[in-house]
Amino acid sequence: MGQRILVFVVSVLSLYYIAAAAPFSCRDPGTTELLQELYRELIPKAGEPTPYGIPISLWNVERFAGWFWTVTLTPIQRALLGRALEGLSSPVCPGVPLLSCCPKRTDDKGCILVQSALGLAKWLIAEKGFGAESVREEVSRWLRFIFPLYTLSQALMERGIDPRACGLPVPGVCYRGGRSGGASYGCEIVPEGKGGG
Repeated sequence: MGQRILVFVVSVLSLYYIAAAAPFSCRDPGTTELLQELYRELIPKAGEPTPYGIPISLWNVERFAGWFWTVTLTPIQRALLGRALEGLSSPVCPGVPLLSCCPKRTDDKGCILVQSALGLAKWLIAEKGFGAESVREEVSRWLRFIFPLYTLSQALMERGIDPRACGLPVPGVCYRGGRSGGASYGCEIVPEGKGGG
């Protein structure tokens, strides 16, 4: 499984950086400016430092997903995990609590990303002693980083702007971005409705 995750991470890294390098363009110039501002405000940058000492990077997907399976929590820590992640979800399991999404071993790429968020949460509690609020903040940051198009689509929808006006995915649609030099920008699922991560 480690080899598959590594191949997955390398492909996501290349797609992520192609997409990140692409300039945002919306039908309305004011919305383009807003979207660029939202990107700077909401999406963590690769290499950004964290309070837990591991810089933000897609290279961490395998490590964090591994923690999902190897970090064991006490009953008190499991309760803390539940409080920390309450109300969080991801585009992989729309409308489903993050803790209930992808509970089994799978090679599904979306589930590996979800398991990386859950693994990070477990590790922050068990190894770093983070409280519920700090865990929630760091997992939310990680989710924004690994699902940037979802994050931006949600932010536009919350402001009453149709994300399709900027070429972003809409709820329930697998978005395949434009092409740059023959490389696709990838596919990211955005859930039905506005609830989520």
